[in-house]
Amino acid sequence: MEQLFVLLNAIARMSPELEAHLRRILQCKKFAKGEFIVREGQVSNFIYFIQSGLVRIYNYNLQSNAEVTSWFLREGNVFMSVLSFFLQQASYENVVALEDCICWGISFEQLEEILRLFPEFEKHHGRILRQYYCRALERQFKLDRQSPVQRYTVLVEEEPELLQRVPVKLLQTYLQMSDSTFKRARRDYYSMKRGGK
Repeated sequence: MEQLFVLLNAIARMSPELEAHLRRILQCKKFAKGEFIVREGQVSNFIYFIQSGLVRIYNYNLQSNAEVTSWFLREGNVFMSVLSFFLQQASYENVVALEDCICWGISFEQLEEILRLFPEFEKHHGRILRQYYCRALERQFKLDRQSPVQRYTVLVEEEPELLQRVPVKLLQTYLQMSDSTFKRARRDYYSMKRGGK
């Protein structure tokens, strides 16, 4: 839980009253590897902070007849099924634990209550939403504009731990590549690295 308070206080120092309220209501949730946290069609009613573990958020693309991973979120990250949570409607995506996870969460109703009782929390709420939104836009921009080898380069240089923690099959859905394209991008990346030495 303390990691979450470090994150929140780094955004803006919380009042003792707000911090005490959060400590009272935060719920510790443990999810086993492979467990669905949200399934498509369910309403995402909780927003979580990951203390330990790794979460995957994905949907099923009917046009390509394949799974598309939008996020891998690890320790120190906040997650929810965004549209489902904020609109309180059925989710179009799945959220699953890729590793055993320990998370701290509050419900949609609790978040609404915090914002009503503690207007100062709007700073934290707004910053987290902006970061989430900007990361999503940046990721989509890169997927639209970058070649496969460029996407693989970004993965290796910006999120190298995913190579150790995520099966290749799922990394392919994250980079939106077929098996052959992924292998070629990986080969080209290491060929460039060797050539640059």
